[in-house]
Amino acid sequence: MFYIILLLILLINNIENVNSYNLDQAQISVYLSGAAYCEKTDYSNMKLVGPAEGFIYETLLYDIKTDLQGFIGYLPSYKSIYVSLRGSSSKLNWMNDFEVKLVPYLSYPDCNCKVHNGFYRSALGIQNETIKIITILKKRYPLYQIILTGHSYGASTVQLLGMELEKEGFQVTIYNFGQPRIGNPNYANYANIIIPNYWRFTHSKDIVPHLPPEIGFNYLHSCREVYEDELGKLNVCSDIDCEDPNCANQYPLYKTNADDHLYYLGHRVSCEESTIIEK
Repeated sequence: MFYIILLLILLINNIENVNSYNLDQAQISVYLSGAAYCEKTDYSNMKLVGPAEGFIYETLLYDIKTDLQGFIGYLPSYKSIYVSLRGSSSKLNWMNDFEVKLVPYLSYPDCNCKVHNGFYRSALGIQNETIKIITILKKRYPLYQIILTGHSYGASTVQLLGMELEKEGFQVTIYNFGQPRIGNPNYANYANIIIPNYWRFTHSKDIVPHLPPEIGFNYLHSCREVYEDELGKLNVCSDIDCEDPNCANQYPLYKTNADDHLYYLGHRVSCEESTIIEK
């Protein structure tokens, strides 16, 4: 009963904050997700291009145990603080990708949720540093919003990181690209309530949003999917059926491909296409 009451309170408090996604912020976010693929030693020298031009790098995020990396910075023109995490790029990253065992979600024990072991461990590895830097930046820029973004493994990890920030009292918005599933149905539904401003972009036949599989693994996506078809048209999917059969889930796993995973919003999600590295 306590769990149900808590969910109702959270839903009432957050429902007025749910808006349509901001395309400008989504486009900025996909470039930042690409920039996260740069070498971490180049973060301080990178110059963002395209819609993310003017981005100011603040600090590195790195967990040696999982090789998860990313960065925090801000964009004064949009009064926004950004956290961006890199997708799978190393043996350790891939090892965490494949740790599909569902483990108890101890961050929110009342939700009775289970989440992907590798993604959860990765997020916890950088949570303290992230909370510390976000606290500093919010004191410096109290009116700035907090936006989290990532591609692939970075997308799943950044959503879990967003849950940790919400627990600390920060309100976050998430723009994710090509995200794998994160947890069981209890988690998927709970995350919908905790982070109302969450947008999960999928692209055509991208294989990664179909993983880990639903059947036999007990995984489910959270809602607020934005589906990009093969012509680049964007469609906001069902806010009730989080595996909307008219969106990414219209394709069975055997009809998906890896090529569509590389491009989002017409942009190749890569360091080279997102930045200029100043030596």
